[in-house]
Amino acid sequence: MVRKSRKQIQKLLLAVIAVLLLTWWFYSRKADYTALADIPQYSDVDMQSILAGEDIKSKLEPSYLKYVKQLKGEGKQDAENVNIVISGEDYAAVSDFGVSKQNSIGGRSGTALVQTDENSWAEYTVDIPRDGFYQIGMDYYAMPGKRASILRSMQIDGKYPFFQAKMIDFKRMWKEVGEPWKDNQGNEFNPRQEEVMGWQYQEFQDAESKVSEPLRFYLTQGKHTLRLTVIREPAAIGEIHIFSPVKLSAYTDVHKQDLQQGRQELKDKLLQFQAEQAVLKSDPTLRRQEDRNPASEPNDSNKSILNVFGGSGWRKGGQWAEWEIDVPESGLYNIGARYSNPYLNGIPVQRKVSIDGKIPFAEMNAVSFEYGSGWQIAGFGGKEQPYEIYLGQGKHRIRMEMQIGSLGEVFEIVQHVTQQMSLLQREIYLVTGTNPDPNRDYELKKSIPNLIPRLNLMAKDLQDGMKLLYSLGVEQNSSKVSTLGMARDQLLDMAKKPETITARLDQFSDKQAELGTWMTSLTGQGLLLDYFIVKSPDQPWPDANKGWAAQSWNSVNDFLLSFRKDYGGIGNRYGEQDKVLNVWVARGREWANIIKRMTDEDFTPQTGIKVNINVIPAGAMHLLMLSSTAGMAPDVALGVQADIPIDYAVRNAVVNLGEFPDYNEIAARFRPGALIPYQYNNGHYALPENQNFSMLFYRKDILQQLGVEKAPETWQDIMDLIPLLQQNGMDFYYGHTPDDFTPFLFQNGGEYYRENGKYSALDTPEALKAMKMWTDLFTNYKINKKADFYNRFRTGEMPIGIADYSTYILLSTAAPELTGWWEMKPMPGIPDKEGKINRSTGGAAQTGVIFKDTKLKNEAWEYLKWWTSADVQEQFGSELESVLGVEARWNTANVEALKRMPWSSQDIDSVLKQWDWFKEREIVLGAYFTTRHITNMWNEIVLNGKTVREAVEDGMKEVNKELRKKREEFGLDVEEQEGIGKGGGSR
Repeated sequence: MVRKSRKQIQKLLLAVIAVLLLTWWFYSRKADYTALADIPQYSDVDMQSILAGEDIKSKLEPSYLKYVKQLKGEGKQDAENVNIVISGEDYAAVSDFGVSKQNSIGGRSGTALVQTDENSWAEYTVDIPRDGFYQIGMDYYAMPGKRASILRSMQIDGKYPFFQAKMIDFKRMWKEVGEPWKDNQGNEFNPRQEEVMGWQYQEFQDAESKVSEPLRFYLTQGKHTLRLTVIREPAAIGEIHIFSPVKLSAYTDVHKQDLQQGRQELKDKLLQFQAEQAVLKSDPTLRRQEDRNPASEPNDSNKSILNVFGGSGWRKGGQWAEWEIDVPESGLYNIGARYSNPYLNGIPVQRKVSIDGKIPFAEMNAVSFEYGSGWQIAGFGGKEQPYEIYLGQGKHRIRMEMQIGSLGEVFEIVQHVTQQMSLLQREIYLVTGTNPDPNRDYELKKSIPNLIPRLNLMAKDLQDGMKLLYSLGVEQNSSKVSTLGMARDQLLDMAKKPETITARLDQFSDKQAELGTWMTSLTGQGLLLDYFIVKSPDQPWPDANKGWAAQSWNSVNDFLLSFRKDYGGIGNRYGEQDKVLNVWVARGREWANIIKRMTDEDFTPQTGIKVNINVIPAGAMHLLMLSSTAGMAPDVALGVQADIPIDYAVRNAVVNLGEFPDYNEIAARFRPGALIPYQYNNGHYALPENQNFSMLFYRKDILQQLGVEKAPETWQDIMDLIPLLQQNGMDFYYGHTPDDFTPFLFQNGGEYYRENGKYSALDTPEALKAMKMWTDLFTNYKINKKADFYNRFRTGEMPIGIADYSTYILLSTAAPELTGWWEMKPMPGIPDKEGKINRSTGGAAQTGVIFKDTKLKNEAWEYLKWWTSADVQEQFGSELESVLGVEARWNTANVEALKRMPWSSQDIDSVLKQWDWFKEREIVLGAYFTTRHITNMWNEIVLNGKTVREAVEDGMKEVNKELRKKREEFGLDVEEQEGIGKGGGSR
C-alpha cells in the first residue's frame, strides 16, 4: 500500500512538473508575440529624432537593403536583356599615379589595366540603354602583393549609391603544396599554402555577404561614369560587365526540366569525397583541422590526423573552397555532407553552392546547415527531401561559399535600432548633461519629442527581428534570440516608466554595446566538414556517428593516451642523445605550430641546431619561475610578459644579453624606448617580440560636420573639442588604467622613478601636472568613465578617442559601413618650447629571454637573433594571418618587419610616426605597487574628490615603502635616512 501511494505521488509530481514546463514554454513562446499587444499604433506620429537632421547617418550612404527597398517602393524594376562589356584598357580617365596598361598578363592576350597604388583610380563611361536595376561583374587578375584580398570601392557619377559600394572584396586563390607533413611522432600538420595566380570573374557583392545575391545598381538611361578606386592590393582589370540581373530558376522548375530531358535517377551509387582535400580556396585560413570523433574519416586514435575542413576559420563572408568529385555515370544524384555546426547557439548557417562555376537553381544560393552540438549528415535541401542534381559522367567542381544571406535583414533591423538608441541617448544628454543625477526627474517626456512612441517602436523593430529569426529556423530557446528579447523588454519597460530612464542610462548604453556585439558574433558563421556524399536517390544516408561502444572506447583511449602523450610538445621531438635547444612558447598551439615549422624549415638547416618547442598557457608566467627554481628551465622562452624579465634578472635567472658582442646591432632592430623595461643594473635581459601601441581614432565625417577639419594634434586641441562634442550629445573616449597615465607623464617630461628605481618620482612638478591633466578629463571635462569605445564609435556617440591596436583591427574588419569615414592618427601630445609636439607613450609587449641555466647559451642567442629578424618576423606575421585571419595580425616590434606587413600606406605612416615617440616605463623591483597606486590615485581624485597632491602623496608613501622593502629583500643598496627622501619615500 505504501509502495503504491509512493508511486502515485511520484506520478503526480511528474505530471505537475510537466504541466508547469508546458505552461512556461507556452507563455514564454506566446510572450514573444504578445509583448507589444497593448502598445498603441503610431501611424501619424513623427518618429524622427531631433538630432536626425544633424546626425551623420542622415548624411552617409544608405545600406544596400534600404537603397533597394526605397527604389522598388518607387516602382523601379530590373532592366531586361542588357549585357554591356567594357575592356579594362578603355577607360575615360585615370589618376596620375598607380595606374598602367600591361600586355599578356597571366597568359591572357591583349592589354589590361593594372592598378597598384592605394587611392589610384580609373573611370569608365557606360551608355545605359534603359532605366532599371543592373548587376556588375569584373574579370580581374590578382597581382603579387601582401597576400590580402583585393579591395576596391565604386562610385557612380561621383557618388556611392550605398555604403557597401565603398568596399568590394575580390578574393585571391590558394592551394596546398603537397600532402600534410608529419613529425617524427606521426602527427599531421597542414602543408604550406601557395597562391594560385590566374584570371577570375566575380560579380560585385557585399563584402560581408549579408546580401545573398550580387548587388543591384539602379541606372537611368544615358551615360554614366563608374570609378574604381584602390583600397588595398594591386590587381589588373580585364573586362567590366554590366548586365540585367540574373534570375535563377526554382528547383522544381529545374528538376521538371531535367525529367523532361530524360535525365534519370541512378541506382546503387554511394560515393564519398574527403572535405579536407580541397583543391582551391579563397583564403589560406581555410585549412584542414583535427577531429577526434571516431566516425570522422580518416581516423587514428593514437595520433593527430587532419581529417576535417573549415571550422571557425571558415566564418567570413565570401570565403569559398572548391572540391573535385568524379562520378561514374551521368544522372540525377543527391549531394550532401557530414558536417558539424556547433558555433551559433540554435542558428543554422548557410553556404552558396555552385557546380562547375554555376548555381544550379535558386535554392542552392542559400543551402542551410542546421545547428547541432555533434556531427550530422544531410543532403543539400534537407535529409528527408534532398535536391536531385544532374551530374554528367566525369569530374566536377563543387564550390561552397560562406554567406550570411537571410540573416542580413535581421542585422539591418538591429543596426537601425542601435542607431536610434544612440540618437536618443544623445538627446537625453542634451537635457541632463553627460553625468546626470539619477535621483532627479528631468521630465524627459516634455523635453524629447515622442519619447514614448520611439521607445515602443524600437521594441517593435526588435520583435520583428525575432520573428524573422524564427522564420529562418532559429531555435526558440536560442540565446541569440534572447539577447534581442531582453533589449526589447528593457525598451518597453523604459517606455512604461520614463521617470526611471535617467537612472538607467548606463544599462541603456550597455544594451547598445550588447546588440553591437550580438551582430558581430553572428557574422562569423563557421562550418566544419568531414566528407561529401554523392549518392543515387535510392540509397539511404549513412549514419553520422558510430555507436555508443565505439564512442566510449574512444573516450577511454584518449584518457589513457593523456598519461603518455606530450601535449605540450610541438612537431618533431628530439631525444636526450641529441644536442637540442629547448624553447617554451607562452602562446596558443597555432602560434607554436608556425614557429616550429619555420624553425625546422629555416633555422635548423641554417645553423644545424635542433629545437624542441613546447607550449605553456599564455600568461602562465609562474610556470617559468617554478621550472627555474626546480632546475628544469628551458633554454629560451618566448611570449614572456614585459614585466617578467627584470624579476628574473634580479634573481640571476636570465642571461644578460648585453654580454653578447653583437647585442647593439640586434637591439637596433627596435625602437630604443621599447628596450627600457628590460634594462637593469646596466644589463639587457630580453628582446621584444611584439609591441602594442595607442593611437588616436576619429570619425572624419562627424568632425567635419562639427566644423573640425583635421585631427587634433595636442591635448589642448582635445580639451577644446570636448565641450563641442558634449554640446551635440557626443563624447571623447579615454581610459583610466595606469597605462593611460603614462602619456601625460612622459609628455610633460616626467618619469616614474628616480635614482635607478630607489624612489618614486610621482611627486615632481611634471608628474603632478600630468596627474592633473589626466584626471581633469573626468572631473572637469566630465568624459565618460566607462564605455565600449568600438561600438560607440560605430554609432557616432564617441566619434573620437584614444585606443590601442586591437581597435584598429576591429574597425578594419567588422565596421564596413565606416569604410573611408574614419582614420587612425598619432595620439595627441604636448608642444615643447620649440613647438615640437611630444607624443611619448608606451605599450604592452611580449619578449624572448634566455635562462641562466642553459648549457647552450650561444645557440640560444642565435635562436633569439633569428626569431627577431625582419625576414622571420615578416614571414611569421604572414603565416599567422593566413591561418587565423587579419584579426591575428602580428604587431611585431621589429621596425623593418612592421613596414612590410599588409597595412595601408596611410596607416603604417601614422604608426611609424607614433613609434618615433615610443617609450616604455622602467620596470623596477616593486613596480607593481606603482601601477596599483596610480589606480588608487585616480579613484581618490575622480570618485572621492581628493586633491591631486593629497592623493599622490598618500599613494607615494606606500609605493616608496614597497620599493625599499623589495630592495632590502634582494640585498640591494638602500640608503639609511629619516623621513621622506629625495623621492618622497618613508623608511
